[in-house]
Amino acid sequence: MRKKISSKAKKIIAVLLAIVVAIAAVIGGVNIYFSYLGKQEQHGTATGDPAWSADQAFDISGLQSLDMGSEDYKVLVITDIHLKNHGTFAAELGVNYVLDWAGKIALNKLVKDTAPDLILVLGDTTLCDRNDIEYERFVKQMDSYQTPWACVFGNHDDEGRADKAKLVDILNTSEYGMFQYGPENLHGAGNYVIRLTRDGKTEQMLFMMDSGSSLEFEAKTDGINEQQVAWYNWNMEGVKAAEGDYPQNMAFFHIPLPLYSELEDGFIMGERAEGTAASNTDGGLFEAMKTHNGTQMFAAHDHNNDFTAEVDGIKVSYALKSSYNCYFKFGMTGGTLLTISPDNQVKQELIYF
Repeated sequence: MRKKISSKAKKIIAVLLAIVVAIAAVIGGVNIYFSYLGKQEQHGTATGDPAWSADQAFDISGLQSLDMGSEDYKVLVITDIHLKNHGTFAAELGVNYVLDWAGKIALNKLVKDTAPDLILVLGDTTLCDRNDIEYERFVKQMDSYQTPWACVFGNHDDEGRADKAKLVDILNTSEYGMFQYGPENLHGAGNYVIRLTRDGKTEQMLFMMDSGSSLEFEAKTDGINEQQVAWYNWNMEGVKAAEGDYPQNMAFFHIPLPLYSELEDGFIMGERAEGTAASNTDGGLFEAMKTHNGTQMFAAHDHNNDFTAEVDGIKVSYALKSSYNCYFKFGMTGGTLLTISPDNQVKQELIYF
């Protein structure tokens, strides 16, 4: 015979149920509110420099420059942080917060251990609705290293509520950042040069280039285009005219060029653990670099590739994924360290965490 629930017990159960419903309502309301906020478009004010033309005069003093001094100079390349990544199950379970926390600790240690003189970030810093908020946090993190740093956009960075102009506004608040929008008539935003010198002479030219967004990727209009390559040529010819020869130079972008998909083995270092999601075109960049003393190009995007191959004297490399958010392969996260010696030789290392 079943025991009847007393009226007092019923009241307690009713109160408990009411509390649970109230808590669920509050949580649901908060989620709806932040979801609403996350979709409010954020438009920036940043614009590019005046339109570039191959006919305009080249002024080497107009390039951002860093003096490398007389010792080894270290450049740390990181990529695909994917802050608050909303493209996997982790976002639904809130695990992405834990992954970001763990990734930040690992990145902090990586920077401390390698002590770089310059840090380059090759895109997909975030993938979430409130991309502006994550960019603000990332700028603070990068500035905390008190080291010059520069970045390019990946295909996912502007998929949130903030457009690229807004993200540029945020990057421009950085104390140590070297990002520049670049000429307004070049593809995307973030085509600029960092000139590394010793005793006033150019030793290395680092070309930071926008390879496009996800929409362009799907429409096959992404990649490095002919106008960007013409701008690259103009810069290299300008430095030669000013100093007498072409300095060594490297290119950094997010989406790998079609050449990357052709490389299957014979790697100098690293490995291929997935196929290449290549851009539509390189605009002639590889051939231009062969002509102008180019030594290396770096891409990102495919998280499970970190190989370097040598093709016609140019090293074709993937940067190492630098976080635990979004997909990754265990044992293939960290950063790529370039050490430039006083005699301008470049040593490349994969530093895992």
